[in-house]
Amino acid sequence: MTKPVLIMTRPGPSAKAFVQSLPPDLREKLSVVISPLLQINATDARVDMAGVAGVIFTSAHGVAHGPQPQACPVFCVGPKTTEAAVEKGWAAQTVGQDADELVETLVAMRPNFPLLHISGQHQRGDIAAKLTRAGLLTRQAIVYEQALLPLTALAKSRLGSGTHCIVPLFSPRTAVQFAAQCHDLRNVSILALSAAVAETLVGKGPKQLLTANEPTAASMRLALETLV
Repeated sequence: MTKPVLIMTRPGPSAKAFVQSLPPDLREKLSVVISPLLQINATDARVDMAGVAGVIFTSAHGVAHGPQPQACPVFCVGPKTTEAAVEKGWAAQTVGQDADELVETLVAMRPNFPLLHISGQHQRGDIAAKLTRAGLLTRQAIVYEQALLPLTALAKSRLGSGTHCIVPLFSPRTAVQFAAQCHDLRNVSILALSAAVAETLVGKGPKQLLTANEPTAASMRLALETLV
């Protein structure tokens, strides 16, 4: 029996880490193809911390490419981003599982000091603008960019082979890029990180379109186990 093909579209290190986090018996049931649809590139921009009394991180990439830790509170989206910030030396806490939840939580907390959102060029939610409109002075510093990549020849070959392919998609942007690269989804099961990701695939005709219960890697792993 041919194994289903798991096509990982996250940037290389993140894709490999997700695969390694799968239970060994689950990995044995899958043929894995790594085909990143994004490449993370540092902007090398200097981050101006003048007047900043609190920092927001919405991805581990922002932590990695951001400045050295300062003595100020740090608000993060998701446990992985928080873990990366703590490991780097920031006094970080998780205040939401996605951008909307982070904004809602911070508005309720109402920290009375200027905030800085350290992020990538492409980000959902326009966090700095939303917080500023809500009375929490926030500016944005872009420290990395996410360049789109095509599917690899191997990924295209597997997708066109008629074999059942499973594709976890972790952002609306990569979902749009995947749909643009793969026009026949009849043999493809999509695992979407969130409703916003799933919305981009509605009407594209995948074999299955499943949305994780929570926008976390752990929830994506559970959805994958259920599917396999």
